[in-house]
Amino acid sequence: MAGVDFLGALGAGADIDSNSLVEALVQAERAPRESSINKKIEKSEAEISAYGILKAGLESLNIALSSLNDAKDFAEYSVALSGNETSTGSDAFSITASADASAGISSIAVTAIAAGDRWGSTNTYDDLTTELNGGSTFTVTYTDSSGTDTAVAIVDTTPQGVVDTLNEADLGITASIVDTGASLGRYKIVVSGDLGTDNGFSLATTAASGTTLAFGDRLGTAADAALTVNGVSVTRSSNSINDLIDGVTLNLSGITASTATLSVSQTTDPIKTRITDLVEVYNAVHTQLDSLSDPDSADELGGVLSSDGGFSNITRQLQQMFSSASSTATDNLSYLAEIGVEFDRYGKLEIDDDLLDSALTNYFSDVVSIFSADTDNQSTVGDANRGIAGDAIKKISDLLALDGTVESRMSNLETRISDYQQDLEDLDTRMARIQERYIAQFTAMETAIDRMNSTKEYLKTALENLPFTNKQ
Repeated sequence: MAGVDFLGALGAGADIDSNSLVEALVQAERAPRESSINKKIEKSEAEISAYGILKAGLESLNIALSSLNDAKDFAEYSVALSGNETSTGSDAFSITASADASAGISSIAVTAIAAGDRWGSTNTYDDLTTELNGGSTFTVTYTDSSGTDTAVAIVDTTPQGVVDTLNEADLGITASIVDTGASLGRYKIVVSGDLGTDNGFSLATTAASGTTLAFGDRLGTAADAALTVNGVSVTRSSNSINDLIDGVTLNLSGITASTATLSVSQTTDPIKTRITDLVEVYNAVHTQLDSLSDPDSADELGGVLSSDGGFSNITRQLQQMFSSASSTATDNLSYLAEIGVEFDRYGKLEIDDDLLDSALTNYFSDVVSIFSADTDNQSTVGDANRGIAGDAIKKISDLLALDGTVESRMSNLETRISDYQQDLEDLDTRMARIQERYIAQFTAMETAIDRMNSTKEYLKTALENLPFTNKQ
């Protein structure tokens, strides 16, 4: 009987649209409760979005602080190199400097560069599939600089087979095919060793029949690099040398025409840039968080967290990160304000360039100490005095941890939304029961009215049919 409008049928007797009336009554009872729950859901969703902004802000602060967290982050040097030309004017060597470089001046003269033994096949070949030694297995004997022999059996007797077998033998040499481009004897086998005298080697073969193989063409001779650094003569088996000048790698490519001069000096420009970047990041985060707590903000999420105590506590902690004394203060410096970084009346950081430049020039080691605690690769586990950057990173790490304030608050809000959605489902169930009750009540009313109407019609008809005598 589904789909039959019983109330509409009964309404004919009472002249009442009972169906519409029931729907209106149910909706009147549902609307305020449903609206209240939906507002709570919208509020919680907005708060989750606001905490997402907070989380992103903390992560951006963490990145900016990480560039000032280690003592090595402050080891910035400018390098000047002069007189490193060869007799032809090209660079005899180049340098790279790391964070471990030390300020100072060094003299460098290169008299030889490292080289490796390089042997070519005496014969050349028209085709890479040419069979050597009549196709019979032969041996290539590798002799190192100490005179130790290693025999390598060549089963694939083609030039390509020789190359592949020598490379697979793991002897510290590299074999290759060189295409000379000649119309006859186009291909040549070349075998190269590592740089340095100690890596010298020779090759001998037993290929004696048919097309033979011999390595009698010396293309290069093993030699060590030779140079004089600060008056001391040294040799190395490599052209990349990183153990003569602290934090500096010399990359040799030629012989110097005269003594070169390398000057390494500390520069503070990159440090000032990182401090400036940190201030800019903090101010951007402050602007976002200030909007979230300001009920008068015109932003979409303006004022969403104005009454959130946990959020207010976090913003206070962020301000304290930059206003409190460093946990690793020195005799000369304790606060960021002392190097020209302090809050204005609007809660933003500003920089006094003259004061910052002075601190970086006159108290550089103290600046390093208050930021980094003169340590590298600090852990966020356990209690320790980590300096301004390290302590701030530790605080942010705690706030963003799974059990920290931010994640816990977002998790609680998500749980709350789930509860509200369950409330909506429960409301639907209650409204269905209320509708059923109203239907039952109106059905009873319609039935009673129909009976009364039937009785009325009966009595009316009966009265009209009574025999009356009209008397004058």
